[in-house]
Amino acid sequence: MKPSTHREGPAALGVLEKGFPLLILFCMAAGLLLGRVVPQIGHALEPLIPVGLFLMIYPTVTKVPFGEIRRAAATERRPAGLSVFLNYIVNPLLLYAFGWLFLRDHPELWTGLILLGIAPCIGMVLVWADLGGANNPLSVALMAWNSLIQIVSVPVWILLLVGTKAPMQAGVVLRSTFLYLVLPLLAGALTRRIMLRRKGLTWFQARLVPALGTLQLIALLATLVLMFALKGDVILRQPELIVLMAAPLALFFLTLFNVGYWVGRLFGLSKDKAVTVGFHVTGRNFELSIALAIAAFAAAPLVAVSTVVGPLIEVPTMLGLVWFARRLPGVP
Repeated sequence: MKPSTHREGPAALGVLEKGFPLLILFCMAAGLLLGRVVPQIGHALEPLIPVGLFLMIYPTVTKVPFGEIRRAAATERRPAGLSVFLNYIVNPLLLYAFGWLFLRDHPELWTGLILLGIAPCIGMVLVWADLGGANNPLSVALMAWNSLIQIVSVPVWILLLVGTKAPMQAGVVLRSTFLYLVLPLLAGALTRRIMLRRKGLTWFQARLVPALGTLQLIALLATLVLMFALKGDVILRQPELIVLMAAPLALFFLTLFNVGYWVGRLFGLSKDKAVTVGFHVTGRNFELSIALAIAAFAAAPLVAVSTVVGPLIEVPTMLGLVWFARRLPGVP
């Protein structure tokens, strides 16, 4: 079957995707309860975490139309350039500054904060952006950009910013980046190329994309339950960890969305495009941060705990930003 010639666009959000924020909160709570009642289950199932993390990332990059990178470079230079600048220059330095301001006496939590902030989201951000009234074609293009750029930026910023805050090995960081970012991207790009060539775009969007979306959501929810079951005992015994992480993370999200949105408006972007930039510089790749924390910072357990706490702060904050974005003035 020959591939269809019509232009590829983002798939419509289903009921599961739209209810995903509440599902995330439910799974985090279920994991905490499970870790409290049956604490040994998290350790027993810990070897499955890398599988879950891979299955969280692989479906996303399989759906990324990398041809949109070229289109964005040609027709969306201002939003693409602003997003790249904020994500890969401003965000890591801002996270480092917030870490110094709030967590300089807690180096492992500071490290977790950096891990949570160095990589932009390449999956769930499409849901947040769509719910907030974003420009979906631009949203897909920015996700494609971020999928590629963070391959280089993540290990560089980790090695530059983490330093002596937590024990790590540079080789493990590079290996983890390959395993949880490069390998899923290569597998996804290969799957995409083969399936489009054999089945065509219509089949790809109608059959494979929904199946991959379901796989990703199940993997993410199951991994969250497992992660919170594994680390939940520490979180419940030290609830102050949530308090310590809440202020810098919430401030980071609120700052970045507003900077992305209002600078975009200042540069002449319409509301929907400015909202798109705002969400794409705000949403974080917490799947990758959790994977890196587990693999590269095993000698510093609070690093992993802090990255697991991240979604507890991110989900309600992003829901608040969706509410805020939909109430911004809609003047072009």
